[in-house]
Amino acid sequence: MNNDNTQNPAVSTEYTGHVAQTTVARYAPSGYYIASGDVHGNVRIWDTTQAEQILKNEVKVIAGKINDIAWDSESKRIIAVGNGKERYGHAFSFDTGSSVGEISGHSKVINSVDIRQHRPFRAATASDDFTVVFYQGAPYKFAKSLKDHTGFVQGVKFSPDGEKLVSVGSDKKTGEKIANLSEQVGDDFHKGGIYAVSWSPDNKKIFTSSADKSAKIWDVEAQKILRTFEFPDSIENQQIGNLWLGEYLVSLSLSGDLNYLDEKSSSPVKVIKIKRCTREVTMVEFISLYITSFYEAGAATITGQGHTNQVIQFASNGNNVYSTGMDDTIRKVDAKSKAYSTTVVPTGSLPKGIAVSKDDFVFVATIKDVQVFKDGKQISSLAVSFTPGAIAVNHDGTEVAVGGEDIKVRLYKFSEEKLAEQNQLSSNRSAITALAYSPDGTLLASGDSEGKIYVYNAKTGEVKISNWGRHTGRIYSIAWSPDGLHVVSGSLDTNIYVWSVEKPTKSIAIKGAHKDTVTGVTFLDDTTISSVGQDASLKLWTIAHH
Repeated sequence: MNNDNTQNPAVSTEYTGHVAQTTVARYAPSGYYIASGDVHGNVRIWDTTQAEQILKNEVKVIAGKINDIAWDSESKRIIAVGNGKERYGHAFSFDTGSSVGEISGHSKVINSVDIRQHRPFRAATASDDFTVVFYQGAPYKFAKSLKDHTGFVQGVKFSPDGEKLVSVGSDKKTGEKIANLSEQVGDDFHKGGIYAVSWSPDNKKIFTSSADKSAKIWDVEAQKILRTFEFPDSIENQQIGNLWLGEYLVSLSLSGDLNYLDEKSSSPVKVIKIKRCTREVTMVEFISLYITSFYEAGAATITGQGHTNQVIQFASNGNNVYSTGMDDTIRKVDAKSKAYSTTVVPTGSLPKGIAVSKDDFVFVATIKDVQVFKDGKQISSLAVSFTPGAIAVNHDGTEVAVGGEDIKVRLYKFSEEKLAEQNQLSSNRSAITALAYSPDGTLLASGDSEGKIYVYNAKTGEVKISNWGRHTGRIYSIAWSPDGLHVVSGSLDTNIYVWSVEKPTKSIAIKGAHKDTVTGVTFLDDTTISSVGQDASLKLWTIAHH
C-alpha cells in the first residue's frame, strides 16, 4: 500500500500482468516498482510511475506458490519465498534476475521473509519447520537457525531501525529478541494463530493480526498489550495480514475487507470492501468469434453467469465457446445467442488449458489429469504424472497434444471416447506453454517458456522446424493461418512474430505489439491477425507476405 493514498483508498489501480492467481505484492522502497508473486512461483517486477505498468522483469523463483517477498533498502535486491520443491526461496537482482545469495536452512515451506533496511544487510525467514533462519548479506548466506516456536512460524519483521526482529506463529507466540511476549500477558494473548506482524514507525510497538478474529497493539519495552481490536465471530473475520503506515493501522480480513484502525478506538474507523475486477483480456478466441460486432457496433455483451474466479483459457470450434477458470469449472457460451449456458461443469482440480474438437468434445488438462467432456458431462479422464501447461486437439478430433512443465509434449490417441498415449516429443528445452495443430493436423507447433517454437510432424514425431527462436520470453499463444502456410506467436516479451512454414528462416516481427504481455493471437484470415494483451486491448493486424 502506498502512503500517498492511505487517506483515500478509492484511489487505486489494477495490475493484471499475472496469468495465475496472485498471492503477494511489495513496493520497492524507492516507490518506483512493485514485485508481485503468484501461485506458479513467478515474481513480476513492474513500474508504478506510468499508467502502462511496464514490466521490468519476470523471474521463476520456485516450483510453487510465492508466500512472501522482501526488497532491500536500495531497491536492488529481492528475496522471494514460498512452497517450493528443491528450494523454498531465492535471492536475486530485481533487474537482471541473477542470483545474489542462497536461501537455505529450512526443511519445509517458508511463509515469510524480511530484509533489514540498513547496512550491513541481514535477512530472516520463517517456516513451517518451526524455525527462523538468519542470513548475512549481500550476497545472502546462511548465518544461524533458531527454533523457539513450537508450531508453524508465520511472520518475521525487522524493526524500522534494524535493531530488533519479531516473529509470530501458529503456536500463538510472539517471539522477539529481548522477550517472549506470549509469556508476559497470560489470558489476554491471542487465542489463535498469528498471521501477520508490523512495527510502529518509532520502533516501540508492534501490531499483530490473528485467526482469533482480533488484532492487537503491543508495547515492546513494557511487554504489554495496549489495545485489542475484536471483530465479529465469523470465519470471514479471521485477520490474515496487516500494515502500520504512519497514523494508520490496516488489518486484512479473510473476507477481503481492509479494516482501518486507530490506537484510540477499539472499533474500525473505516472498512473498505475489496471488489474483485476482471479487466484483463486473456484469450483471443473469445473475441475473434465476435469480430463482426466490433466492426459494426462495438463488443457484444455476454449474458448469464460467468466464472467466479479468473478465466484461464477459452477454446472455440466456430459454433460454441468453452472456457475454464480458477473456479475449477467449464462454462459454455453460445456464439449465436451470446449467452452463457446455465450448465456449469466441475473439473475437480485446477485447469491448465482447454481445447475443443469440431464435434464438440471438450478436452481439459488439469494439474492431475486430462479430462474429456461431451454435452456437459465428463465421459472419461486420464491421470497424468506431470503438470500440464498447454493442450490442443487436431482437426478431426482423433489426437490430443498435452505439453508439460517437464519439457515434453505427449500425444494421445482419442478413440471410443478415451485417451491413450501414443508418442512423446522432447525437442523443446523448457516448459511447454503453447500448442497448436496445423489446419490439416499434420504439423504441431510447440512453444515454450524460453520463447522457442518447434514444429513437429504430428504423425512421425520428427522435428520439421527448429529455428524459430526470436522471442525473448515465454510463448503465450500460437495459431496457424487457414492455409497452413504461416504461424503467428505472441509472447511475454510484448512482441508478435509471423513465421513462414515454407521459408522457415523468414519471419515478420511486430515489436512492442502490446504495451505488456501478448496473451492471445489468431488468424482471422490468411492475411489478418487479431491479438490481445495484458494492456487490456484488442488489435487487428494486416500482414503483407513477401
